[in-house]
Order: sequence, then C-alpha cells, then structure tokens
Amino acid sequence: MTEESRPLLAFGPPVVGSRPAQPSRDMPRLSRPTAGRQGERLTPEFRELAAAFDAERARLATDTPDEVDPALVVVFDLVGSIKDFCNAIDQIDGLEFLSELIGDRADPDDDFYMTERGRGRTDSTVPHSLYLVMTNARAIDELMRLFDLWQQDQSVTFRHGLGKFKTAFEQLSAIRRWGPEDRIRQTGLRDRWQETLDVVGQSVSFVTVEVELWYRHDAGQRTEAESRVERIVGDSGGRILDRSQIGDIGYHALLAELPIQQVQSVLSSGAGSIRLLTTDEVMFVSPFIPMSVAPPTLEPVTEVRLPHGERVDGLPRIALLDGLPLANHDALAGRLAIDDPDGLAEDYPVYSRNHGTAMASLIIHGDLSARGEPLDRPLYVRPIMRPHEFASGYEQVLPNRLFTDLLHRAVKRLVEGEGGSDPIAPSVRIVNLSIGAQARALVRRMSPVGRLLDWLAYSYNLLFVVSAGNHSYEITIPAEVADDATAARSAVTRAVYDAALLRGILPPGDAINALTVGATHDDGLGDVDLPGTVWDITDPGAPAHYSATGPGVDRSVKPDLHHIGGRALYTRPVLQPGSNVVSVALARTEATGPGLQVAAPGRAGATNTSVFTTGTSNATALVSREASHLFDILDAKASDSDDAPLPDAQYHPLLVRALLAHASDWGQWGARLRQELGLDNQQARRHLTALLGYGGLDTARLGTAATNRAVLVAGGHIARNERHTYEFPLPPSLRSRAEWHRFTITLAYMAPTIGRLTRYRNAKVYFATPDTNLAAGERIDAEHNSVRRGSLQQEIIDGTRAMVFGDAETFPIHIECMDDAQRLRAGKTVRYALVVSVETSAETSTTIHEEIGARLRQRARDRARGRAQS
Repeated sequence: MTEESRPLLAFGPPVVGSRPAQPSRDMPRLSRPTAGRQGERLTPEFRELAAAFDAERARLATDTPDEVDPALVVVFDLVGSIKDFCNAIDQIDGLEFLSELIGDRADPDDDFYMTERGRGRTDSTVPHSLYLVMTNARAIDELMRLFDLWQQDQSVTFRHGLGKFKTAFEQLSAIRRWGPEDRIRQTGLRDRWQETLDVVGQSVSFVTVEVELWYRHDAGQRTEAESRVERIVGDSGGRILDRSQIGDIGYHALLAELPIQQVQSVLSSGAGSIRLLTTDEVMFVSPFIPMSVAPPTLEPVTEVRLPHGERVDGLPRIALLDGLPLANHDALAGRLAIDDPDGLAEDYPVYSRNHGTAMASLIIHGDLSARGEPLDRPLYVRPIMRPHEFASGYEQVLPNRLFTDLLHRAVKRLVEGEGGSDPIAPSVRIVNLSIGAQARALVRRMSPVGRLLDWLAYSYNLLFVVSAGNHSYEITIPAEVADDATAARSAVTRAVYDAALLRGILPPGDAINALTVGATHDDGLGDVDLPGTVWDITDPGAPAHYSATGPGVDRSVKPDLHHIGGRALYTRPVLQPGSNVVSVALARTEATGPGLQVAAPGRAGATNTSVFTTGTSNATALVSREASHLFDILDAKASDSDDAPLPDAQYHPLLVRALLAHASDWGQWGARLRQELGLDNQQARRHLTALLGYGGLDTARLGTAATNRAVLVAGGHIARNERHTYEFPLPPSLRSRAEWHRFTITLAYMAPTIGRLTRYRNAKVYFATPDTNLAAGERIDAEHNSVRRGSLQQEIIDGTRAMVFGDAETFPIHIECMDDAQRLRAGKTVRYALVVSVETSAETSTTIHEEIGARLRQRARDRARGRAQS
C-alpha cells in the first residue's frame, strides 16, 4: 500500500488566553558570603580600581595640559546573574552598561557554593556572569559609598532604581578592569598569530585584525573612541582598512592592519605589551580571516548536456550572496540577475568563478547527476567575493571589508535601497549564505555577524539559509584499525565526536533566526568504482565528517537540519613503522565523483563543463532550492474551496523554516550513534542533539501531506504572557489501535534580540510540553531542553500504544510567550508559525487526512454560524 499525496491543511484561529502561572520549582540555590566577608574580599579590589584611575589620570596628564577624568571599563563578576541589572547600572551618573558575557563556571568555595533542599551543600560548579561597565572615578566613588552603606546595614534603602545593587553586592565575586587578556580571550588571536609566525615568519609585514569597540550610547563618544583607536593603530605603524557602526545590533568595529612586530611583541611579552590591547575603548581584537575557497580543479572535464534555455522572467525570490558566477554557462544562461555595485566583475577571471557558479547551479537545477526541474524565477546574485590575490583559482570574501558590514549593506540594498536609490530586489524572501566567517567557532556569545542576521531576519521578515561550515582537516585514528575499513569507520566517527569543540558551527551559522544547514554523506551519482588508495568510511546518508557540529550559543540546536552535501572519500593511510596513529585526509574526487555534480567554468571558453564537489555549502544551496518550492505551495490557493486558506504571506518565511525542520528527523542515526559512541547515559540525547540537530531532511515529505498523514499549519502574533491554543482533531481511525503512530510539532518564531545581554532573546515563544499520555507515545530525537533555546522548536512523539479519546476530542497545542532578556513592551507582539502533523503507516489507515479535513471544515462552519447568530 502506498502513500498518496494530499495538500496541507490550515488550523482555524487559536483560542487566546493568558499564560498560566508556572509552579515554582525547587532549584539549587546559591549560598553567599556575609556582608562583612564581602567587605574583606572586595574592599582591596575597590581600592585597586581607585588607584588605577589615579595612574591613568597621571598618564593622560603628560599628553594634555587639561585635567582629564579618565573612563575605564570595569568588570562586575557576579556569581549567577541578576535580571535587569543593566538598568540599575545606567541609573548612576558616570556608569554606562556596555555588555554582559557568560563567565567561566567555577568550582565551589567557602564563599560561594550551591545548595539543594534535603542535600545541603553540593559539589556543583558555580555559574558566573560578567557585566561590563564604562565608568569614571566619580562613579566608582559613588559605588564604593553604596557598598559601605550596604555593609553597615543590609536592609538600607537605596534611591529609586538602585535596589539591584544590593543583590549585586551579595553576588559580587570580583570587581576589576577589563584587561588585555580579556580582549583576546576566546578570539583565537594568539593561536592565529603563532601560526602566522610559524608558517610565514618574516615574509609578511602586516597582519589584519577586527577591532570591536564598545558600542557607546552617545554618537560623540563613539567618534572620539574610534579616533583614539585609529591614532593608536597609526602610531604603531598600522592603518585602518574599513570601519562600521550598526546601531541596531550595537556593533562598532574597525578593520586594521598591524605591523608584524606587534605580533612578535604579544607572543613574546604578553597581551599587555601593545597599546591596542590596553585601550579601554576596545572590547575584542580578533584575527581577520576572510573565508577562502579553493577551486575543485582548474581543469573541469565532465560535460553536462542541458537543453538551451530561454531567458527566465519574473521577480527573484532567492538572493545568492557569494562569488561571481559564470553567467553564460549553459546551466545558468538567462537565469541570473547579477547585481555588482562594487564592480568586482572587472577583475574576476573566468577560471576563478567556481563557488558562485556551483551554488547558482545547485539552487537552479539541484544535483546535475539527478537534476530536477529548474527554478522558474531568476536568481538574484550579489558577488561578495573576489579572486585571491596570490592563489590562482582561489576566491575569498572581500579581504578589505568587515564581513558584518558587507552583509549589512548587501541586504539593505535588497530591501531598502542604497544611497537614496530604490530597493534592488524587494521580492527576495530567501537569502542563501553558503559562505561565512572563517573564524573560531563561538559558543558563549553570538558573533557580530550572527547578531546581524538575527536582526535582519526579524526586521525584514527574511529566511536566511546558512551553511554550518566545513572542517576538512585530517582525522587521526589508531594505527591498529588502518587495515580494516569497518573498524576505521567506527574510529573516525569517534574521533570526530571527541573533537566536537574544535569542529563547531562557524559564523554566521550561530544566528538563531536563521536556518543553519549541515551536510549528509549522500549525492545522486550512484555507485562509483573506488581505487584501492581511497576509502568510503562514512555511513550512507549519515552526517558528513567534514560538516560542523553544534551546539549553538547557549546550547541551542545547531545545525538545525542536515541535507545532501556530497559523499566525501578519504585517502587510505600509509602505516609508518613505530607509529601508534595514522591520519586520513579528504581524497580528490572532483573529476570522477562521488559528490554533487555542479556547473563549473571550463577551459578555452567551454560553457558546458562540471565538477563534483562536497560541503555544507552544497547542502545549503539545495535547501534554498527546496525552500523556494515551499513558497510556491504556500502562495497557491487551497485546492478545496471549503478548506480554510493557508496563512497570509507575512508568515511564509517562518512557515518555510518550520516546514523544512518538520520534514527532518534522526531516522536510524540516533540508535546507530548511541552504539557507535557508547552513549548510554542520561546525557546521550543532549550530546546527539549537538551532532544531529533536528536530523536529515526528507524532501519527499516537504510541503505535502498524505492519505495516512495530516499536516496542519498556522501563523500568528503573540503578546507577552499570552497563550494561543490550537486544537488538533484526533482521527477516529487511530482510536484504540495499538499501531505505530507519530505526532510532530514544529514552531518557528522571529526572536527579537538584545545583543548586549547574555540571554540575547528579548522574549521567547514556545509550545508547552505536549500531552504524551493522550498521544500514547514517548518523545524521541532532539533533547527537550535544547529545543527551547533558539527560535525553532520541534518535538516528536512516537508510539505504538492504543490511543484512547472521545469522538470529538482534540490534541491541544499551547503556544506561550514570556519575557526572556527583557520585558516585551505593551503593544508589541512576536510573529510565529506552527506546523503539526499526525501519521501512521498506510497499512493502518488511509483516511487520516480526510477525517481531519472534515473535522476542520465542520469547525469552520460552526464558527461561521456562531458569528451570524451573534
């Protein structure tokens, strides 16, 4: 018996009510020192701060005849965190809240430790939050005065707005200056600079860095800070290449060249040895590594035969921000709308036009080895890469531009216009980013470019489809398994898992409002004869070993899903006498495959050549293609006039994101990896969620239901402390039948974000824990705590027990909205989209879609009669 396709169905309007009060949970509690003990611990640190101001004032006096009150950045290291503490900081004249960061968890001590009811003191580590504050000496004096008052009387009343400081004094672990080491910690700067010296030594004169400044509220202070940093860079013999201020995400940065002597000084004498890293205006200094892409080959030979296509008219829906494609390739001719405001095409030789050509080919045709119908709309292309200055055939993201600013300008040009001009492509709803920042993965704070994508998606209602990133370096395995492909496969899986921290998501794949895509070991080429020098040591259809792994920031689900990225082969290792380990590296397969077959620039002007490639870039392009097909489905009118219309177009970007996740699951991956990695503890699902996200995308289930599967969709806006309840009709054919069935619930929303805070989301929207008893099943796949940490939540309930319910009973889905980082203001709402499905095997029932559709139509008629009678 086969599944017959059926259309999506629409929920009716939800029942709107108040979010119920949550029962208080018995959480571990923080034990704090006494006020007297805090005075003993912290008074010396306050005095050190006062002395630092005196020293800074004396230093500045040598540069200026006028007395200057210096401003320094101070770190309040709090055990735990304090909601809305940032608002209290801004109440003291001379204090300006700058940012909050997650601090290192610390072992408990006699001052701060966690307790649990019934157990008392525990050995649990203690969380820390760092509040970064710009302050002057007068403000520090006021802070010390308040601290003295609190020590004398803990019940003292501070003036309105300062009450949070009493809590802060209780939890204050340390107070100190933001120092040189803080400015490079977790940026990878020292490691990158060491690599630079080791590899190129004295053959380079300059290194490039991104200098992120504190974003000051006052424009004049930002200008003054930028000028000072520019002077410091210039005095060191360097220069500024680019600069950017994006107020909507609190971003202020300079792209600077520094002389190699600065590198040598930091590595030999420490971060405090150069002025740039001791400057209070500077937040972070990161190595600037524009993503560089190697050509698959400079001599593509695989010929692709495509019928001559006529020019595609209409408005573009997908924007490809990438390299410049070969516009007259047979696969692309007449199908591209290239927008090149930077004039990059003037110096972009044909043999370098690889990555953009490949991505455009995949978006328009899919894998050329198994290509489908081409898109019927032109593809908007904005080149943001250029040929590499030294490496022939290579391409790189513009090396003299801040990547965050480059993307900001490119997207604003699409939807708002640039320099007073009209928007260049306001019809675009999907932005494909198969490139990113070739930087160290971050899990403690959102990258600037991740913050940008979150804001752009929220502000312009766009779907960003972003690659998770590739880690294609060699994998080290024990030498003892080198002669056994099966044992090597297991060892490689374990090695990749053990190195997960080094193989994290690359920016902007950390963005929570974007759909981040990993790659699977799959393509459409079919069987390939392999020479004895290579191995296929990845399970078919499993996550590719080159694909970046999660989790995202704050342990959110990243990547969101996986899709076809191309099968990657590895070189069979050569055993060295006496060695305990061997390394396996990616093999070259661009000429013969496997991999995804893509259009490529040819020799001597050939326009019909192709190559085979692998990567998360490929998977991302294919997901963008599928996303466009989903927009077509949502734009079409309901096939049955009695059915409720699908949600309005304003919800389509979110619905597409939800539908893509909804068609994804772990399949056999979870059980296989549990066994392979020996994950049998309670944390197994959390670890697997970081590796697998929501699973692999099944395109056969995208945007469609079946006779044995009903899929309902909805879109709405929800306010603070509201609950929206959707009633999913239960199909009678599943009643009292002990057969396999599955409920899948997916919610996507546009999270408003607060870039300065650790919590980051202004508000969070989620569906409450579904009723597993009514569904007669158990939750499977992604871990239930992780799925609520981003802006895409999915729960799957799988069961074989008999469901017991009445004739008109429904399965309720409660969507709720609550404050997270800050209070969602009155009158403000959050846009969301919901997808819910129930299914069983075709052998069990082929009437589910019909039954639920009939119930929905009857419900709509009842509502219409009720409105008419009223």
